[in-house]
Amino acid sequence: MLIALQKQKENIAEYVIYMFQVEMIIRSLDFKIDDIFDHYICQMTSIPEARQDVKKWYEEIIAEMREKKLEEKGHIGLVHESMDELTFLHNTLLTSLEDTEYQEVHTEAGPYIQELRDRSQSNSLSDIEVCLTGIFGKLTLRMAKKEISDETEMAFESFTKLLAMLSLRFKDFKTGNLKFQVNN
Repeated sequence: MLIALQKQKENIAEYVIYMFQVEMIIRSLDFKIDDIFDHYICQMTSIPEARQDVKKWYEEIIAEMREKKLEEKGHIGLVHESMDELTFLHNTLLTSLEDTEYQEVHTEAGPYIQELRDRSQSNSLSDIEVCLTGIFGKLTLRMAKKEISDETEMAFESFTKLLAMLSLRFKDFKTGNLKFQVNN
């Protein structure tokens, strides 16, 4: 929970990917809070009060996942809200604010985004959700000790670069420090 709050403030893309991981952990341990507590929460901290706070946080996520029928796939509301905010800012940077630096990074990532979208047959996903899902997929491959081709690694690097820049712009936006000249 503390990690999530810190990531949410500092790097919104890392927060979303972290929450993907939390959802995966919950699913992989069959929504059993005792198993999550024993195998995951206890590894995070030795402070009993902190463990209980984190356990309560996981219980709330489990309840929402069950309520919204997310046992197999999908994301909780906070994750969708964050992705929607990122997508809105992404689109604003590309259009209304015409952030040329961001546009260049997006152009580099564009073919990889489309390729992953095509491979996953997820035409309804935004560019940002494709990138976030791709990076999470990379982490999953690494945990499984699977080999990643050079071309796939290049795609992940372009996703990382785009998400890093977007996260910085998002942080600036949230703190009121986003300064752009609007082109007319």
